[in-house]
Amino acid sequence: MLVALFLPWYSAGGQSVSAWEAMAVDDVILAITALLVIGAAVIVGIPRLLSVSVAATSLAILPAVVGLLLTIYRLVSPAPAADVSLAVRAWLGLAATAAIAYGAWTGANDEGPARRSARAEERAAQEALARAELLKLPTEGKGAEATPAGT
Repeated sequence: MLVALFLPWYSAGGQSVSAWEAMAVDDVILAITALLVIGAAVIVGIPRLLSVSVAATSLAILPAVVGLLLTIYRLVSPAPAADVSLAVRAWLGLAATAAIAYGAWTGANDEGPARRSARAEERAAQEALARAELLKLPTEGKGAEATPAGT
């Protein structure tokens, strides 16, 4: 999306204009959206930050959807007020924002490979139970008197 902003989106009378040149505020919003999603993708790529990666991807959903809606709006109502035609790169921008929104949505639903199947979840629960220490209570009638430890 970030690259698509600098490619020609609109053409009129032999002149081509990029989204960055034609839009006043929308281009900045789309650029920020692209940068946020790039940041979320980098965080997802760091294996030690697994819990942060799901949170970062979840936070990327709102800007991704706003970017998608804004791109659709600019395809329906082009930024230049003149009679312009849409270039192929405008549709590339739409495809990029749709991919960003889809990636953010599916990334937020990913909880890691250990929780993807019921069998893996059951195995993890059994392993946790085996590691747990159970408190042994004294039997009735025996051990009524407490003996101090170390005597």
